[in-house]
Amino acid sequence: MKKILMTAMAAVSVQVAVAQNSAVNSAVLNHKNGTLDKALADINKATEHKKTQDKAKTWFYHGVINQDLIGHPIYGKLATEKTPEVALASFNKTLEIDGENGQFGKMVPERMEMLYGQILNQAVEFHNSQDWDNAIAKYDMASMVNPKDTTAVLYAAYASTAKQDYASAVKYYDKLISIGHTTEDVYKNKIQLQQAIEAPDDVVMASIAAGLEKHPNSVYLMQEELRYYLKNDRADEAMAKLDKAIEADPKNASLYAVRGNLQERKGNIDEAYNNYKKAVEVDPNNFDGFFNLGVLEYNKGSEFNNKAAKMDYATYKKKGPALEKQAIKHYEASLPYFEKALEIQPEDQATLANLQRVYTRLKRTADAERIGKKLKN
Repeated sequence: MKKILMTAMAAVSVQVAVAQNSAVNSAVLNHKNGTLDKALADINKATEHKKTQDKAKTWFYHGVINQDLIGHPIYGKLATEKTPEVALASFNKTLEIDGENGQFGKMVPERMEMLYGQILNQAVEFHNSQDWDNAIAKYDMASMVNPKDTTAVLYAAYASTAKQDYASAVKYYDKLISIGHTTEDVYKNKIQLQQAIEAPDDVVMASIAAGLEKHPNSVYLMQEELRYYLKNDRADEAMAKLDKAIEADPKNASLYAVRGNLQERKGNIDEAYNNYKKAVEVDPNNFDGFFNLGVLEYNKGSEFNNKAAKMDYATYKKKGPALEKQAIKHYEASLPYFEKALEIQPEDQATLANLQRVYTRLKRTADAERIGKKLKN
């Protein structure tokens, strides 16, 4: 009798297990047939029962069914804001149980890639409607799905910047750098944001130094470094660093242009001029060299003009015309530099504005009007 009773109990136990396994199988079949509401109800039961809640198959299909609700034309209404997160957790649990090479574990990567795209699309929709908080939350979730992909992190930085949460944006740029996305723009944007939140000079300078390690020829980064050197009374250090860099790389036109900029800031105009000239000799297409040569010549012309303008009438009659002739000479000298700079960068607004001023000074009205049409208001 006792033996018969035990056998009966075992039979009940088998029936329960089979019933629960059949819930998983029923969920798979309903999913295959497209009845996702029934599939969801079945798989939810399976995740809660002790006989199936630790099975990789259960959690894989729990992830699949929840994922397929997202954006579904009929059953999409069953999805919630948490559905992508539920799918992600289910796929992660599948890997935890089954490993990467298990029957269900090895199917997870393809599903994760699909999930990444779905979440990223949701983030973009929020981004386009300027719902920054939800966009950032979705970008964060997308990044959790694919930690090595940089797109979601980059756009989270953009969204945080648009939201004016600059401190968070800096953290996203740090994350980009940590996963190998180290373009010049990443460092440039990070530094500008650090400046916006008034980060300590040593923090900003550390970012500049890190950027220069990756982009040693970046004019922006070099100029920012010089600016901080000057701000902190370290101009001699900056000059020594530039001299050493030029000695190591004498064919680098950008270095001469930056050294010219430093000399100009220190008031050494002749030295600045010589360095800009050297920059365009080394590289006949060095925009900064030509632009700054044009600016120096134009400024010299303006100095003569200003002196004449400040004279009283009697003094002007004697000395003014000569000063104005000197001014014209320098305006004429600036012209080929600005024209060459515009040839190199045809859309540069600063060059266009300066060229319009020069043409106006030289009474070349038609040219001034032609250039004026290219200026953006």
